[in-house]
Amino acid sequence: MPEISQQSPAQIQSAPATKNPEEILERIFTVTPKASPAEQAERALRRPKQLIFCALSNRNFYWRHHITKFVLDEGHVPVVPFMLFDYYLLHTVPKETMREAINNLIVRCDQMWVFGNMSLGVKVQIGIAKRLKKPLRFHDITDMPYRVVSVPEAMLREE
Repeated sequence: MPEISQQSPAQIQSAPATKNPEEILERIFTVTPKASPAEQAERALRRPKQLIFCALSNRNFYWRHHITKFVLDEGHVPVVPFMLFDYYLLHTVPKETMREAINNLIVRCDQMWVFGNMSLGVKVQIGIAKRLKKPLRFHDITDMPYRVVSVPEAMLREE
């Protein structure tokens, strides 16, 4: 059998999986070079991901990491205000400044996903997204951290 480097791409694709333990160990322990910053940028430009604004009430603040992971696992880029600004920067800036920053994020995101019951602030954020005609998805997080369930808007309660 010819060496891999001498095979055509069609031959490589049709070649059976290697059963030799030494070759498997070699593949496992071969260092894979990290993509350069230019290669990483090119990959992002060729396959951009949707920015998802994650709306959640203050009462669900502690689920922010799980929500971030959920959106990443769905193949998107999460924008979670509580991850960016913690809990309103520990109330060290005026609330109006925080609201303005958050509203700017909503404008720049491709979609809004709502997690858990809706507080007044979340309802206002949903109103902004609707006026901007952003796609919306609603999620029940009652069973967090084990599962997140996509639901219709009417199923989420008001706080």
